[in-house]
Amino acid sequence: MLSIFPAILRPWLLFLLIVGGPVGLAWIGTLLVHRHVKAPLDEKHNEVVGFIFAAEGVVYAVLLAFVVVVVWEQYQVAESAVSREAASLIAVARDSSTFPEPARGQVYDELRTYAQSVMSDEWKTMDEDPLKYEANARTSVAIHKVWSIYRSQPPGKVDPHTTDSLDNLIERRAERLASNTTAVPGVLWFVLVIGAVITICFCLALHMKNILLHAGATALLTALLAMCLWIIVLINHPFAGEVHVSPSPFLHAIYVIDSLPR
Repeated sequence: MLSIFPAILRPWLLFLLIVGGPVGLAWIGTLLVHRHVKAPLDEKHNEVVGFIFAAEGVVYAVLLAFVVVVVWEQYQVAESAVSREAASLIAVARDSSTFPEPARGQVYDELRTYAQSVMSDEWKTMDEDPLKYEANARTSVAIHKVWSIYRSQPPGKVDPHTTDSLDNLIERRAERLASNTTAVPGVLWFVLVIGAVITICFCLALHMKNILLHAGATALLTALLAMCLWIIVLINHPFAGEVHVSPSPFLHAIYVIDSLPR
């Protein structure tokens, strides 16, 4: 369920849902505990609970930090895949500049169609359906036409370097599509959410004479944990929602292709 949230909700709505709701529950829960649970008579109560709380907090903090770092690295990998694919697109266009007309212009047109299809067709698919690995037919056809033009050239016109550039473009496209399938697995989400609940419950188990101070401290810790989960949800799918990888490298590639002499 968390996988589709970025695609259907704005970041601020997600913030209210993931952060605002738990913070309100933590505040109210602290007040209810103080009202309905008797204060412990043993003065060492906070020492025992605090010791266990510290150990649990370290374990959960390590897990949470690990997930945040991994998700951020996956987001950066997706950005890098897009930039590398656009760079390969430009390389193919430049390597094709030695082709005679009309082959050169046909290659440019198909590469332009490829870039436009990536931004309009494949980007839309990745945004609407996270975790889906699907190559758009229009984009694939454009690449196949470029291959056909390459094969139609006389011997000696297409050197190995030129075909390597086209191979690299196909590989970069596969990398971009594959990067959309990386996400935090459901079992890890379960551990993250339950771990956050356990951490807040330890806060409630502590005792403070100042009720408002206790409620405020619990709410602040809840907000910190919830904001980390909010960040993970936002960037968990690099191509979905409003916080997504930009297709601007392909706009630059189109600009370069259009500027090449025909």
